[in-house]
Amino acid sequence: MIWPLKQMVEVFSGLRRRRPQKLRVAKIASQQKNSRLQRRLRVHARRNHAFFSLLQRRQNRPSHLKQQLRTRYSHQLWQRGLVATVIGLIVGGGIWINLFVTEQVTLGGVPYRIVNKFWQDKEARTAYFAGDSRTLHGRLQDLGVEADIKDYYRDRFPNEYELDQYIHQIMFDRTGYVGAAYQVNNYGRLISIEY
Repeated sequence: MIWPLKQMVEVFSGLRRRRPQKLRVAKIASQQKNSRLQRRLRVHARRNHAFFSLLQRRQNRPSHLKQQLRTRYSHQLWQRGLVATVIGLIVGGGIWINLFVTEQVTLGGVPYRIVNKFWQDKEARTAYFAGDSRTLHGRLQDLGVEADIKDYYRDRFPNEYELDQYIHQIMFDRTGYVGAAYQVNNYGRLISIEY
């Protein structure tokens, strides 16, 4: 009973307007005239769409043989890339080691013979890895490392003051030890107190 009352309220309030009967009949008749033709066209369009989409899927999907070849070639390409990278690293490392041993290149400013002298001394190694800069500096002085580094760099510096400061800077950078004649500024550079 509530439903018919609701419809009555809509009709009388003017919210629901009815279309004229003639327009409705004309619209329904035009839909029926074209509906058979439209249905035939839709059926053919659906069939064609299904056929072309199937054809396109088959063209886009590679054959089983192509898939096998692609995976094999991509796998071979990945293997070749890995082998080339490893060979490049080995050759590059070998060249760098050769340059280091012949003292054309230094390791952090320290030539090979000095690194080798340090590495063969057990006390110096232990002090270095323990972070004990005073013991390490004392041991390096006993080994004569500072004098060897000065001999290596002597021809590159015009005076003894610059050479001494450079060598102490290398020692500070590697061991953290600040000599008695130097102090460290805010930028981590050594400044001589005596000069």
